[in-house]
Amino acid sequence: MGAKRGDNILFKFTLGGINFCHLGDLGHVLDGDLLKQIGNVDILFVPVGNVFTIGPKEAWEVIHTIKPAVAIPMHYRVGGLSLSIKPVEPFLDFVDEDSIVRVGNEIDFESEDLPGEFEVWVFTL
Repeated sequence: MGAKRGDNILFKFTLGGINFCHLGDLGHVLDGDLLKQIGNVDILFVPVGNVFTIGPKEAWEVIHTIKPAVAIPMHYRVGGLSLSIKPVEPFLDFVDEDSIVRVGNEIDFESEDLPGEFEVWVFTL
């Protein structure tokens, strides 16, 4: 709620008929009022690194309340990063391997390409 590291800005936008929501450096689970303001989300960018943001467990709480078609983990440790944040694997432990799509470093898609069943898209270097 901004008490520890300052305010956070969430971004919600629609592009090509797809509703995106970027949760920024979210440090808490979302309450009912904020969830109502966010509304329908197709693709959710959710922090999972734990130290400066929510961790894997809280990220899954947020995902289960928003119910996007796709969740994209962000703000996690990758090779060469010196920050003491968690890697993506503890977040991925909460989901079936069949729901994980490793998309490389970019992906092109349109609204009709969104999955019918929930997926986690993991960007890799």
